[in-house]
Amino acid sequence: MTKNIFIELELFLDPPIDEAGAMREHLEKVKIPDWNKRVNNDSRNKFFVAKAKSYIADGLPRLKQQAKSAREEKYKELTQRAKLINEIGVTEKSVQNLKSDFKKFFREDTIEKLVPLESSSQNQSGDEFIVPVCPASLKCDKPVSLADMRSISFDLNVATDGKCDSLYKLLEAHGNEKTADILTKAMAMEKKIHTMPKTDIKADSLYRLSIKFMLFFKNDNRRKKYDVALKRFCFDEYASTTLKHYVENWITKNKTDWKQYHACIDEVKKLGYSQEETSWLVYEYFCITKECPLPKKSKQGGWRQFEPLRSQLLGLFNESIETHRSNMKIKDKLQSVIEQFNDIDDPDNVKSTVSQIIEMDLRNFWDSCKKEGIVIPLFKPAQLANYSRLKDYLLEFTQTTEGKQDKRGA
Repeated sequence: MTKNIFIELELFLDPPIDEAGAMREHLEKVKIPDWNKRVNNDSRNKFFVAKAKSYIADGLPRLKQQAKSAREEKYKELTQRAKLINEIGVTEKSVQNLKSDFKKFFREDTIEKLVPLESSSQNQSGDEFIVPVCPASLKCDKPVSLADMRSISFDLNVATDGKCDSLYKLLEAHGNEKTADILTKAMAMEKKIHTMPKTDIKADSLYRLSIKFMLFFKNDNRRKKYDVALKRFCFDEYASTTLKHYVENWITKNKTDWKQYHACIDEVKKLGYSQEETSWLVYEYFCITKECPLPKKSKQGGWRQFEPLRSQLLGLFNESIETHRSNMKIKDKLQSVIEQFNDIDDPDNVKSTVSQIIEMDLRNFWDSCKKEGIVIPLFKPAQLANYSRLKDYLLEFTQTTEGKQDKRGA
């Protein structure tokens, strides 16, 4: 994978510094001194300094292309997280968490516009919840912590240029080998690592890794703690970045959303876990670690019944705001539409209000824009493609609300 200075050094993207002279000055006068001050707080800072100097020595080529690519990548990640938060229900804490996660790359106002503060939930249906059993592959009294696994992952990436994602691969060992045999390989590699020159950028990472593999492969019990942590590492990372956004909402309401909970299971299974492993990991995270109540069925009406539609509309309009950020007229109009959606609180007014907003207000606005010579589309095809179910939700919404009106008329 092509290296990107903005991603690798976690540089600001809103807007990015994409001129070589300005970037060199920024790195030499701001970032490198700051990383050097904090080198004892985070081992990554030493790596950042070395990589920054390497980029400077290379002349900082292709900054504009890298800036554009990095911003697209990180903004896509941001909008996906924001879409999830909108679906779950926006709270002050979830907004603060999102800002904390992306403050290295984006301004606060850029982030806040994607998560308008208001609550939401979804229509539920399903059967009685059955508490899963922990499978043998995940049973362990105290696996290696997520913080340690992240540190190991970082050092493996630095030490092997991303070629190894586990200590087994680093040692060229296999999971079915005896622990004693792997320890022998570990001892041999440890000796090699201690002979490396300290000037080698990989030396520090390899030294820290040697401490870990000499500890983890000392006996079967310690190896088990690493094996289980390695098995669940992908889930733990996913939980810390995605599943965490559900927690506050469910605890605050003292209600775990049945439909959303099982949607989480479907997503976690895509990470490569078995159904048994997936069910346990999701249950353990939400109901044991985070102490959320057990999932229950519920039935709601009004906007809440059509929460999938509302979520899709909010996501689409927020992405369009980013597209039209240089046109204040369009930005302000789109923002006002979002505010109108959020102001809907009477189930009897949902049909008429949404129809008025989309079919009259927004259409008239866009007609006026075309008369002024504005030809750029309100929504890009790529954006619409991200909301492929919007058409189905609108059709379901129309048919459902019309059916209710017919019954009232009869």
